[in-house]
Amino acid sequence: MDLGLRGRVALVTGSSRGLGKVIAELLAAEGVSVIVNGRYNKTVGTTAYEIENKNNFKIRVYKFTGDATNPAMIKEFFDEKMSKIGKLDILVNNVGNIEKFGRFEDLEEEDWIRSFNLTFMSAVRFIKASLPYLKKSDQARIINISSLSAHQPSFTGLNPHYGMAKAGIVNLTKNLAADFGRYGITVNTICPSTLTGGGWHKNVIDRAKRQNITASKAEKLMHQEECKKSPLGKMGELKDVANMVVFLASANANFLTGHCYNVDGGITRSV
Repeated sequence: MDLGLRGRVALVTGSSRGLGKVIAELLAAEGVSVIVNGRYNKTVGTTAYEIENKNNFKIRVYKFTGDATNPAMIKEFFDEKMSKIGKLDILVNNVGNIEKFGRFEDLEEEDWIRSFNLTFMSAVRFIKASLPYLKKSDQARIINISSLSAHQPSFTGLNPHYGMAKAGIVNLTKNLAADFGRYGITVNTICPSTLTGGGWHKNVIDRAKRQNITASKAEKLMHQEECKKSPLGKMGELKDVANMVVFLASANANFLTGHCYNVDGGITRSV
């Protein structure tokens, strides 16, 4: 099936590894030229080469090494590199991470500020910088990666700063969908549940430390708990979210905007 993506250009933030990398790979497989972004030259370069190699070097892959929390780096890229690339059709805001695990009482003010800056403000900055290019596209997409924690916080009370920032992404999506409709730009959010791969290992290590158990035991317990939440009895994979990104970027999603799509195996079926 032709998804109408060949020849498009996509910027996927935080795409040198994890979920962002899988998103970039699947978009490239559909003929999209992708801009790989990450903090470190080595991982950005390795990922860019791997994507080119998988596509027999028929897909153009651009590299953007830069910290999403640094406005100057984003401005420099758009001023110097995007003007040469010349177009942008798809922006995937994937940056976001839990840099410090903890409950409310464990978190300092700077932890809240850092989480908001990394997860929410990075999206604001990239959208603002991308908008002049997206307005010129005849199939413009903004796809934001949020989290199930945006509207269903952890039962353990962990990481409220992360859920807060991700909830902001959902609200931003709805606001921008109403605003950018006049430009023909669709804006949607994906809210995944806990996935295997990506940040899963960090969650496992944190659980092991908090309960003073081995990482393997922590992983087994967490896997069992996550599987029980879903009617499907299993956890999602990175490709499940990436496939939804590809669909929302495609011509098949021309009339979809302002929505939050829960890729969660039915966990939020009652919401």
